[in-house]
Amino acid sequence: MNDFRAPRTPTPATVDLRPHTEALLHDPNPVYARLLEQGPVHRAIQPDGGEAWLVLGYPEAKEALAHPSLSSDPVNADRDWRARYLGDPDTTEFPHGRNMLNSDPPEHTRLRKPTTHAFTPRRIEELRSTVEEHTERLIRALPEAEPFDVIDDLAAPLTLSMICTVLGVPDIDHGRIREWADRVSFPKVPQDAITARQDLIPYFDELIGDKRLEPGTGLFDALLQTADAELLSHEELRATAFLLLLAGHETTISLLSNAVLCLLTHPEQLALLRRNPDLTNQAVHETLRFAPPAPSPFPRFASEDLTLGSTDIPGDGSHVKIMISSAQRDPREFPDPHVFDISRTPGYLVAFGHSIHGCPGRSLAYLEANVALPALLERFPDLALATTPDTLNWRVGPLLRALDHLPCQAHAAEVRPTNNRTDAA
Repeated sequence: MNDFRAPRTPTPATVDLRPHTEALLHDPNPVYARLLEQGPVHRAIQPDGGEAWLVLGYPEAKEALAHPSLSSDPVNADRDWRARYLGDPDTTEFPHGRNMLNSDPPEHTRLRKPTTHAFTPRRIEELRSTVEEHTERLIRALPEAEPFDVIDDLAAPLTLSMICTVLGVPDIDHGRIREWADRVSFPKVPQDAITARQDLIPYFDELIGDKRLEPGTGLFDALLQTADAELLSHEELRATAFLLLLAGHETTISLLSNAVLCLLTHPEQLALLRRNPDLTNQAVHETLRFAPPAPSPFPRFASEDLTLGSTDIPGDGSHVKIMISSAQRDPREFPDPHVFDISRTPGYLVAFGHSIHGCPGRSLAYLEANVALPALLERFPDLALATTPDTLNWRVGPLLRALDHLPCQAHAAEVRPTNNRTDAA
């Protein structure tokens, strides 16, 4: 790997990450760890050619996530970012519309309120029996005599069933919903995501219309009622449904599959969990720290001059990319950060955001992982990878990094795991 040679100054030299594209796909953690050693904030050319400020340190990331000068609204983005990711330098809106993720206060406060009121702890807990039923059905169908895919056969159908339950999507449409979500989350080119968003617009229009004609008692029905009371427009409600689909599906697939991978490649941690099932929630928490599904949140744009750490960032609409995957491995906050340790004293994570942009659906993701992970391990006491970790393929999208497949089997031939200090994800 080439020396980045990024000096510690208020105006650091631009780091070119394009020569490290393969390394960032296979295992980005060593790349970002080396950069973090040289400073917590860097100007960088991304693998796709776009430029961004990388925020790598934990205190800097936490500050950036709450900083009022860092906007989530694309209207404050520079023209290059809008051209690359919205398809038009003069466009300031996503095709699906405006939701709490791509807005700032006070608009953000109004758009977030219906979801916060709908995703109450009581309503999430009411979904537990449904999660357990879907999990039991899927795990019972997993074969003992041949390999199966934890993603295609468990994580994806479970999370898809749950988010479609939340939204009231008919079973017959699950396949289409997953295909659309996949194109948005992992586009081959930015236009793929733009087209998929446009395809989802008429679907959600019809779904919301049907819900209004025949109201129910589900979580999305509660959201509709609160949205009407808060005077959300149809377009804003549709954009909220769009956000729930992506945030409640792809990220939870990765959370569950990453947890399985981390445990299977750290056998002493798997053994510890089997001896102490009460550590399940800590295992999920440590997975979120060690291998978060979303290495960075929705982009921020510098609307005013600001300073993070000792680095000055001009308020010119520059893309600021907050790397929570790096922040959660900052040795200033987490001792032995590159060690996967489910007995670690839980710290405050930014994997689900921070401050006003904290994810209101995090409790549903925790619920699904805390039900499915122990159920899988109980069903297969000798669960193992059906391949070696170095053969696994990763996909990287604008916000997510995820396994393509995770082949496992009940009684696998011995597969040599990585040691405790090797990054499994």
